[in-house]
Amino acid sequence: MSTVSLLLPLLAAALPAAQAPLAPAADAGADPRCAVSRGVLPAGLDGWTRRAPLAAGTSTRSAPVIAVGRGADLRLAPVEQVTPALVPQRVPDEGETAGLALFQVARPGTYRVALGDAAWIDVVRAGHALTASAHGHGPACSGIRKMVDFQLEPGRYVLQLSGTRATSLPVLIARWPRVAA
Repeated sequence: MSTVSLLLPLLAAALPAAQAPLAPAADAGADPRCAVSRGVLPAGLDGWTRRAPLAAGTSTRSAPVIAVGRGADLRLAPVEQVTPALVPQRVPDEGETAGLALFQVARPGTYRVALGDAAWIDVVRAGHALTASAHGHGPACSGIRKMVDFQLEPGRYVLQLSGTRATSLPVLIARWPRVAA
């Protein structure tokens, strides 16, 4: 029996696995498939790929404004240096980082907060944390680890991030679903 005839059944058995669709990865950075393939972002999340560096605020007075639809790499501060807009719903541990940013909503609807790493998200308005309407993970190999949706009315909001050890956190706030103008 030749080497080719021995390898042929093995190659045939591997073919269906090679053609199977890729399952979403919880951590795109650890998934070797992501080294050769970038995730496909849904319409409306295209700002994720064009992020600008930005220092997160350590209080609402120093918080920068993030434009809806534009991504940012927020540089966070040690939690001990941050004065939150309100006590986070999940109290941060010592050694974690946190930060604040402001954003403006012009039209009522669902707004999605996408993060590139695990962190606690509070969206605050008038001193109250808003309840999320949905939670999920980003597309495989996209770099988006967490997505949380909020039903928002026009006005100014505080994005309060905590509960992470990341020093820089990719962030995007997008109106969801995107509607053609």
